[in-house]
Amino acid sequence: MDVYSDVFAALRLEAGLYFTARLKGDFAVSLDAERRRIRFHHVLEGSCFVTVPGQEQVCLSPGDLALIPDGAPQTLSSSPGVNAALPLGDVLARSPPVEGVLSLGEAGPLCRLLCGFLRFDEALDHPVLASLPPLVVLRSSDGPGSSVISAALALLSAEAGGSGPPQASIVQRVVEILLMQTVRAGFAAAPPSAGGFSLALTDPRLAKALAAIHARPEAEWEVGGLAAVAGMSRSRFARLFTVTVGLAPMAYLTQWRMIKARELLTRPGLDMAEIAARCGYVSVPAFSRRFVATFGIGPGEWRKTERSAVKSPARPQPFPIP
Repeated sequence: MDVYSDVFAALRLEAGLYFTARLKGDFAVSLDAERRRIRFHHVLEGSCFVTVPGQEQVCLSPGDLALIPDGAPQTLSSSPGVNAALPLGDVLARSPPVEGVLSLGEAGPLCRLLCGFLRFDEALDHPVLASLPPLVVLRSSDGPGSSVISAALALLSAEAGGSGPPQASIVQRVVEILLMQTVRAGFAAAPPSAGGFSLALTDPRLAKALAAIHARPEAEWEVGGLAAVAGMSRSRFARLFTVTVGLAPMAYLTQWRMIKARELLTRPGLDMAEIAARCGYVSVPAFSRRFVATFGIGPGEWRKTERSAVKSPARPQPFPIP
């Protein structure tokens, strides 16, 4: 069972583009916090410093990419010393992007960036999202152990650095792959004591239990049964699972069932009884009560709202709203 693919499919992860930025000379642009989107900046030419509150400032070179999860505020600058940064909203008001290109400055060294975001169903709160560090930097010069990431970065640079505008669908898939590969790596630099969903999947015992939950969320799982799958005693399994994943086994099972429920509710042809059964509930009322307790809205009402949004999608916002 590919748990990672299962999680990201259920989160409905997808990438979007803001613009390609052409920044000349000295610059410092600040981006406010923005919901839970994972924003990214990919350097096509020149260099750029990225500052995220509470994190060590990093310098990006051509081919590098920075991922800033959870919509954290950030500053992009031409030098490490950032005094007064210009808010992005002011930059957009003065010089709106032309054909997807945002320009700032008239002379001096050029820095070209591809800027975008990864969005997901923000009502879902899977531990894989909590395991993301505040700032992730992917280097094009990383060693052979990260060949997939290096190849994806090279493809992203080639697509975004061509003569025409980048093909959005290709850029989206590549950035999604980069995030998934980053999560798969388990952030090897983090100490094992840090815990987290990715580290749980590196433990063969916990990985078996998680794969069982994902393969059969409808099963009548109990802590003892999952412990048997993991080949551990009940008490030791419950303690290790809770400390590493951040949720007790039954709490994770319930959370995953609700995440799957939202995915199933988007599929045509499934009635409420079948969805409830696939999520481990013997009755629709029991399923509905849990869904309301989790999301504050009934499954039927949520399905209607979701279908209405699909039929009449909101006009896309190509640039962040200050």
